[in-house]
Amino acid sequence: MTAKLIHDKSVSKIAEKYRQAGYTVLVDPEPEDIPFDLGTYRPNLIVKKNEAEGYIIEFNGSGRQISIDRLKEIAEIVSENTGWRFLLITEEDALLKDNAKEVNLLSWEHIFSRITQSERLISLEENEGAFLSLWGILEALLRRRAEEVTIPIERFPTVSLIKHMYSQGELSIEEYDRAMRLLSVRNRFIHGFEAPEVNESVSELLALVNELISLWAPQLSQS
Repeated sequence: MTAKLIHDKSVSKIAEKYRQAGYTVLVDPEPEDIPFDLGTYRPNLIVKKNEAEGYIIEFNGSGRQISIDRLKEIAEIVSENTGWRFLLITEEDALLKDNAKEVNLLSWEHIFSRITQSERLISLEENEGAFLSLWGILEALLRRRAEEVTIPIERFPTVSLIKHMYSQGELSIEEYDRAMRLLSVRNRFIHGFEAPEVNESVSELLALVNELISLWAPQLSQS
């Protein structure tokens, strides 16, 4: 099967999932089908909740090179139109049964509640539970920040998310290195390998989470 056939098959699967969820779907839309001017850009899908709301969707198959800078420009144009969002969907999304469902990121209230719970676990020396909870918070922060600054990667797998947030200037090289180091600890731990460094890494992970909150939501971190 050629790369184009694989790509088209994946797009068709995504389109069908949205149709089953009740959306109106246009595959490979013509310029006149796009509800606002996107220049020469043509999305793979237009998914409509109604005539005033929906998604402009780009599918990124495995191994396909994409320009996040270019797609960020598209996402910014789309975000200027109330009721519309730009989504960059990956091969991993295409394999999920519920990729067409609305998925909301953690609220700030929920994030701070989880941090409090994690700190309590650390005080009880329940470091493994605290580490997993904090890792979930870190991913939530990265995805929320990506959405807020219209970098359309909030659905990306974790490692790609971290790398793109660094390449887009949202993470410093030092923050990137810490996140990747902590990711390797997390991967060993959740895949059943010994990871004694979890006990040492939990404090570093808490510090990184608090650092990013102070950068991305300073008014909330001080309240």
